[in-house]
Amino acid sequence: MLKLGKLLRKPAVLFGALLIYLYFRGIGDHGLIDPVEGINASIGIHMSAGGNLFVPRIGDSLAAGKNLLTWWLSALALRVFGWGEFAVRFWSALAGLGMAAASVLAAKTDSPRSSWLAAGICAGMTGSFMVSQVASSHALYSCLTGFAMAGAVRSRENKYWLIFSHFCSSLAFMAHGSSGLFLVWLSVIAYCVISEDWEMLTDFFTWPPGMILTVIVSGFYLVIVIIANPEIVHFMRCQNHIYTFGGLSGAVIFLFLCFVPWHGFIARAVFEVLPKKYPAEKGSELFMLVWAAMFAFSGAVSGDVMSVAACIPALSAILGRKLDAWLLRKNLYSVRMSVMINVLVLVPVLYMFLPFTMRAFPAVRVSLMSLIPWGGAVALCLFAGWYYTKTKQIVKWVRNVPAAALLCLMPLAGVFNLTAEEYSVREVGQGLRSIIQGNDTVIQYGVNFPSVYFYTLRNSRIIDAELMRGVQERKFLADFSLIGRLWDGQGRVFLIMPSEIHTDNPLPGRITHILESYGILLLSNK
Repeated sequence: MLKLGKLLRKPAVLFGALLIYLYFRGIGDHGLIDPVEGINASIGIHMSAGGNLFVPRIGDSLAAGKNLLTWWLSALALRVFGWGEFAVRFWSALAGLGMAAASVLAAKTDSPRSSWLAAGICAGMTGSFMVSQVASSHALYSCLTGFAMAGAVRSRENKYWLIFSHFCSSLAFMAHGSSGLFLVWLSVIAYCVISEDWEMLTDFFTWPPGMILTVIVSGFYLVIVIIANPEIVHFMRCQNHIYTFGGLSGAVIFLFLCFVPWHGFIARAVFEVLPKKYPAEKGSELFMLVWAAMFAFSGAVSGDVMSVAACIPALSAILGRKLDAWLLRKNLYSVRMSVMINVLVLVPVLYMFLPFTMRAFPAVRVSLMSLIPWGGAVALCLFAGWYYTKTKQIVKWVRNVPAAALLCLMPLAGVFNLTAEEYSVREVGQGLRSIIQGNDTVIQYGVNFPSVYFYTLRNSRIIDAELMRGVQERKFLADFSLIGRLWDGQGRVFLIMPSEIHTDNPLPGRITHILESYGILLLSNK
């Protein structure tokens, strides 16, 4: 008992317990948010229920995807934890903690404070938390590529870290597609060209244990996939399931929110690391900057804005090292500049333009009750940074400002809950699951919720609704009169439709109103 008490008093254990609480609390309390969570969860439950592990499907619908490892892990979690939202979000939440661990590895110096700062910064960034709360491949992709690049950073101390780097990049390839492998390679090449560090280039690509491991893991995976189903190779060339919130405007908002509340510190740290000549001075910080720039550029250009989170471990490691150096040298100027930029950027955007954002994006407006305390927590973080810098209380700054950033995550879980209440069909799906029988027909009219399959394990016919990108719907119908024929038939029909829809062809016969949940109706003919 005495040893357990000493262990529980260790800062690393307490910090880890706090992060586990922040990242895992509530991930199973709200329904799936369509379409991105619905697609990934439905593919995972199909595999878990005995479907082909190499052919992603949503019931009878074939899905074009390349995230096989993500879906395999989802299926495994569903087997272990049971049929629910916690299972499909489990690996994302765990990967969010992995991103913080990757930043610790990359930031490691002779001073342990740099690693502590990097972990707190990475875990406290809004982007890390957001991708970790969604059932998708982005958190796993960010975690694995972060470990791959951190292994490359540490390989300057010991070449055997390259084995870890190559292994993690191969897993990222399996979890998110070719970008998980080739962007790591491109980052190494770009850094070596900028700094003329040819030793690192030859070590990474010609050291036998590293590349042999990549060939074995990635090659074996490809061979098995080709043997199991050759069509999957075509799916790997297809665009990933990309759903940006609000198009270009939503992408800009997401990119800005990713780095809250560290914009000013990141800007200052990046400015100091930017090369001032060619060839640039060799160093781990420059390598991490190239790494961050490569992944951020790829995410922005591809349209998969959530993949920008892959640059967070690198930026956190850079900032952790820089903050530690500023504090050791008592360089208050850089800290004050960072705080000033933070205030000048965050205050106008968050507190002046937020009302405009709410009017433009209804999904933001429904989460108002959680966004207000989140804004208050961000204001507390900004005030703490300003106050401790002004009063030169550097020790308290190190202890309290990262803690205030972590405090900002507390209200964000409520944003997911409120958004799910508005845009999830959890109640409808679970209600349908309890009453549906073998020969019943499920129809979605005017909507296309992939999560219906997750909740019911039944195919649904889609009428008068857009198809999901990358999903080849097998039962897409465009004739409303077919509902009438099915409705008057001998079988029982369940109809899922928005409450506000008024059709020109009212449903014939008897209508049984089963359930209404947040604007979605579930009706039946019997």
